[in-house]
Amino acid sequence: MDNSYNNNYFGVRHYKVKVVKEKLKPLRFIYSVISYALFIWLFLIGLTLLVYVADIKIRAMKGDTTPPKYNAYVVLTGSMVPEINVKDVVVTKKREPKDLKVGDIITFLSSDERMSGIIVTHRIKNIYYDSTTSKYSFQTKGDANNVEDFTLTEGSNIIGEVIFKIPKLGYIQDLLASRGILIMVILIPCLIVLSYDIIKLARNMNKKRYNKKRKMTVVRR
Repeated sequence: MDNSYNNNYFGVRHYKVKVVKEKLKPLRFIYSVISYALFIWLFLIGLTLLVYVADIKIRAMKGDTTPPKYNAYVVLTGSMVPEINVKDVVVTKKREPKDLKVGDIITFLSSDERMSGIIVTHRIKNIYYDSTTSKYSFQTKGDANNVEDFTLTEGSNIIGEVIFKIPKLGYIQDLLASRGILIMVILIPCLIVLSYDIIKLARNMNKKRYNKKRKMTVVRR
């Protein structure tokens, strides 16, 4: 007797159906995890950049050219080692000068004529308040420097307080600055994920067609 079905009952064949759960091969599983992780990573970066640019554009249309509430900068020198290392990215949050305190790490536009236009990230050592002008000024110093900065920082030059850092992310920015690397890092992973989804969809469609034909053949018997 054929083992694929039981005896007939009332002229109807009863087949034994065994459900086998498909097991993912280790390499295929790793490939899937990496592909989707890259996709999510790129999506989050793209979304963050979109929000950042949109915020700048909207504020510019309103005549506000000040830095956004949150910002990020790549540290290029070792003046804050070991707290902040070269190529770390510091994320800042805009603060009112009166809310800052000694010990806070701030990112600011340097007032030193020798460093005109340079953005610096240093720690606050002293805070001065001018009651006649109601303005604050800050004495800053790099943790790894022997002396304080030569000039005081005006409160209006402060971009924000450092709220956290992302170690070595600046190296990724350097890579993305290259057009070829940009294509490799963004487009290729996207194409891999897209290709995998298309292949998976095609396999599922073929499997459904096969199961449908097999079902029709069994019914006709």
